[in-house]
Amino acid sequence: MKKLGTFYTCQRCGLSFKPWEVEKAQKRARDEIRALKVDNEEDKVAKKKKDRIRYRNWFEGRADID
Repeated sequence: MKKLGTFYTCQRCGLSFKPWEVEKAQKRARDEIRALKVDNEEDKVAKKKKDRIRYRNWFEGRADID
């Protein structure tokens, strides 16, 4: 994107955006990235918990129950 006058213009396709449209798209992209990071952290925590339970069950000689 390159600012030409009052608009931002895509150098590849020539599509023009108003400044507030670019800011809105950037905010939406930031929010989506943050949501992905939160989901990944929750997945990691859940996987660790599941691994601990499996190890405890193995150590105690129980059947592996998911």
